[in-house]
Amino acid sequence: MLKDKLVLLVDDEPSILTATRAGLMDRGFHVEAVGGAEDALRVIRSSKPSIVVSDLVMPGTNGFELFETVKKEHAGLPFIFLTAVDDYYARKFGREMGGAAYITKPVDLDELERIILEKIGT
Repeated sequence: MLKDKLVLLVDDEPSILTATRAGLMDRGFHVEAVGGAEDALRVIRSSKPSIVVSDLVMPGTNGFELFETVKKEHAGLPFIFLTAVDDYYARKFGREMGGAAYITKPVDLDELERIILEKIGT
């Protein structure tokens, strides 16, 4: 059941955060949305999400740095990069790091839903 699976959404752009959260909730997901890496780490440590969907370019700690911390502290937690940066090398780096997927904005909710379901095993 999707309501038993927490999706953690991380993005510093409030409009993207709000729209993506609403779209995923409309599809039956339980979503926690935060505006940056530090808040994301607090949620990961306290709420144990099933998957993380994070922006790449954020002030302070970026998505790659957040993923490095998540890998060290919560090995095996699926992590999707969601970003406006459609760059071959960034995509390649994300894959090499072990990211579950690299999706470019604007968000295709059908694609995001498919990948989330594939990665959390429902």
